Amino acid sequence: MRLLLFTPNPIKTSSSLYFLNSLRSNLTKRTLPTRRSFNPARMAIPPRSIASAPSCTTTSGRSNINIEEGLASKFWIKFRRESVFAMYTPFVISLASGTLKIDSFRHYISQDSHFLKSFAHAFELAEECADDDEAKLAISELRKGVLEELKMHNSFVQEWGIDPGKEGTINSATVKYTDFLLATASGKVEGVKGLGKLATPFERTKVAAYTLGAMTPCMRLYSFLGKELQAVLDPEEDGHPYKKWIDSYSSESFQASALQTEDLLDKLSISLTGEELDIIEKLYHQAMKLEIEFFLAQPIAQTTLAPLTKGHNPEEDRLVIFSDFDLTCTVVDSSAILAEIAILTAPKSDVVQPETQIARMSSADLRNTWGLLSGQYTEEYEQCIESIMPSAKVEFNYEALCKALEQLSDFERRANSRVIDSGVLKGLNLEDVKRAGERLILQDGCTGFFQKIVKNENLNTNVHVLSYCWCGDLIRSAFSTVDRTEFQETLRTIDKPLDLTVFLELNTYLGVHKCYFGGTPEALQCPQLHRLSMLQHASPRLSMAVTCLAGGMHNHDMPTRSRPGEQDVGEPPWLQQSHSLIGGLDALNIHANELIFEESISTGEIVKKVESPMDKAQAFNDILKNFSSDRKNLTVYIGDSVGDLLCLLQADIGIVVGSSASLRSVGSQYGVSFVPLFPGLVRKQKESDGESPNWKGLSGILYTVSSWSEIHAFILGW
Repeated sequence: MRLLLFTPNPIKTSSSLYFLNSLRSNLTKRTLPTRRSFNPARMAIPPRSIASAPSCTTTSGRSNINIEEGLASKFWIKFRRESVFAMYTPFVISLASGTLKIDSFRHYISQDSHFLKSFAHAFELAEECADDDEAKLAISELRKGVLEELKMHNSFVQEWGIDPGKEGTINSATVKYTDFLLATASGKVEGVKGLGKLATPFERTKVAAYTLGAMTPCMRLYSFLGKELQAVLDPEEDGHPYKKWIDSYSSESFQASALQTEDLLDKLSISLTGEELDIIEKLYHQAMKLEIEFFLAQPIAQTTLAPLTKGHNPEEDRLVIFSDFDLTCTVVDSSAILAEIAILTAPKSDVVQPETQIARMSSADLRNTWGLLSGQYTEEYEQCIESIMPSAKVEFNYEALCKALEQLSDFERRANSRVIDSGVLKGLNLEDVKRAGERLILQDGCTGFFQKIVKNENLNTNVHVLSYCWCGDLIRSAFSTVDRTEFQETLRTIDKPLDLTVFLELNTYLGVHKCYFGGTPEALQCPQLHRLSMLQHASPRLSMAVTCLAGGMHNHDMPTRSRPGEQDVGEPPWLQQSHSLIGGLDALNIHANELIFEESISTGEIVKKVESPMDKAQAFNDILKNFSSDRKNLTVYIGDSVGDLLCLLQADIGIVVGSSASLRSVGSQYGVSFVPLFPGLVRKQKESDGESPNWKGLSGILYTVSSWSEIHAFILGW
């Protein structure tokens, strides 16, 4: 139990309001006998704008370069996920650790030289298109910087014996990237005429902006990687073979060039329309993905630590992923959600409750009771944490930590008993709980990671969620809903006209408030709905879902939205099938407490299963004991709080999400080391010296991450 609902958190407060306002709207529309205002300032759940925004903190825990807000900065933040995946590629980790084989580096230098020549030519074409003398001069200076970079590569050529007269074979990833750059710089972009046909200075400047949009990600990414790799260099080590490369890209001059490129992109984009800015965004994103593919295409001779699943043999290996739920997977703590539902659905004090219903407190009494419970919990939790802390730091001792956390476990059980005895969980409607779960905001990248890992047929994987949550139905609902973002983005790519009525119904159902299909209403009026199934580029699973969706739409069998006072008839079978094909995560094993419901109304009682750190540790061990011994287990635990500490340490790899002060203070006092994941991997890669990594629990080392993208990149890779 973590009663965060009335305890303001300076990091997470103001944000939960996006989710809670949506929840309130849906609950009050559906059924509630009363509607009242609720003071959101007292709820400690982070707003979407803060909670889901990619962190501007680097993986090594330092503040990243302070980039003034602009178009380039917005794109960098939006596609920060791709920068993480680039950093966690085997090539970059091996380069950072100094273990990259010289032949691999030679190959990289050869490919990068080919790329830089095209990069310089793209700058030349952009300069020709620029209409402003100042912009022309800036582009010219940037091109000179690329030529200097080529000179650095030539010094590597001489130092490592690469024959400059021998071109070597250009791999497909390099060709794909250079073709993309030169095509963009030549005006071969959707809706743009060829360079020779550009009649006005504005049209030519637009091509220059597009070109900078495709080139800026490379500059910013290398600037980012240079700083990250510089941070993990051992200052006392003189023999790092690739220090010159790292020093070059972390230098102030290269950082300045990256900023200059971004400033130029911002300037050239000022006069562009929203549609034209969308094109630049697509070019930027495509360039980021091509950078990752470029790094992945470099040959690696030695064994690498990332991705973790590389070399996984499903016949011999078993990967077991454990994860906490509240504030590890979610932006909102589940206790706050249940409190919100309880308060919003409670009767007013002047309303007479039917004798046939479970007697409930009024909304005002509930609010006061929740406040008292929360205050008492916070005060006693802090006292408990203080009481279990040793007077001085000790060496890592798991047994001593277990003994200390037994006291915290006793406290958590008492707190849960107080909640049950208070009656605050009485009268919750199961459908309200499920609806709240369906609308629950999960941490960016969390759902995508779980979807990819459970649907990977080449992995023998088990995923278990261990949670203090009072209601397992809430968790199951959160993970069982369709990934609407992926679905909508897929439908956006379909350029075939749709029946207008069906289109509007589909938009309404998915909660979309803008036209994703383009064109005029007349263009949408076409009966050939089966063309939806012609989405050839989609994955087979997604393509099947779209085909299924098209079949239902063709028959105009659209889901019916219930009006106020009417019963919700639910979804037709074809749409349920498309949901299961796209986003459901029913394969996750949920281990949590359960609210008891009678005729879909909660009694206020809880089936207690996971209440404390000791319960989580017991569940962790029981799960592993139930596996057969025919495969080798590799366990990963992902958590964020003191309640996860024992499991984090028992797992072969413990990964900490977020920055819980109590977790770090308790762990540190008991000798636990908290190591940022990327620097930790670089160090371990160096220590392994090309041998298979040895991951083992109870090492006293936990790895910290700032996002689920890092977890995804480390475990699964791109």
